Amino acid sequence: MKLTTVLYGLIAAAGALAQSDEYPPLKSEGPYALHVKGRGNSSIDGYLYAVHEFPTDTDPDDGVSVLHYDPVSAPVAGNSSYRFYLNNTVDDDQTGYGFIVTDITAGNPTKLYRGKAMFWTYFADSNVALLELGAGADPYNVHFVGFGEDGKAYVFSQHDDSKAVVGDPGSETSVNLYDGWAICWQRRYTVSGFTLSWVTFGKPHNPTCELVDLTKLKLY
Repeated sequence: MKLTTVLYGLIAAAGALAQSDEYPPLKSEGPYALHVKGRGNSSIDGYLYAVHEFPTDTDPDDGVSVLHYDPVSAPVAGNSSYRFYLNNTVDDDQTGYGFIVTDITAGNPTKLYRGKAMFWTYFADSNVALLELGAGADPYNVHFVGFGEDGKAYVFSQHDDSKAVVGDPGSETSVNLYDGWAICWQRRYTVSGFTLSWVTFGKPHNPTCELVDLTKLKLY
């Protein structure tokens, strides 16, 4: 199955797949800890952990979380908040793409996004997206993530409007985006903190943002 077909298939998952009730069996890699390292003179060097946006969200199948930064030299042992997976259920071609998820057993077993998938929340007044984790995430806001030969995470994209020409439908050009990861001071409902974010383009609108590289560390 070609990756383009996979991407279209994700958007249609609630339709075609639901009609046949033939969701692919869950495939995942992990668990991993997610490490962030600041670029240039940044002092950021630590690990991410999931934080519920509302303290009352104790049911693992419900609620949404953000990813906060912890400036520690190693993930906290035995704490599941630091534990993440790569759901690569639709990676038929072994491309290495998948969705970053936490709580891999959360959600309905027939959901394509088993676990709480990382999704992008965009704001009309900012070029900084907030990254959240939730079961049953919107397929339009979940993006494929991979890890390059150097171990650094990237987002797979097929949308580049910088080359748009009036009257020309253009083409789908695949690109791996490494440079948008950032740690920014963000508030989401009841929680505030240094949070994993994504800068869509240019200088971050949020002045607290520092660009980072995101890597994974295998946990045992």
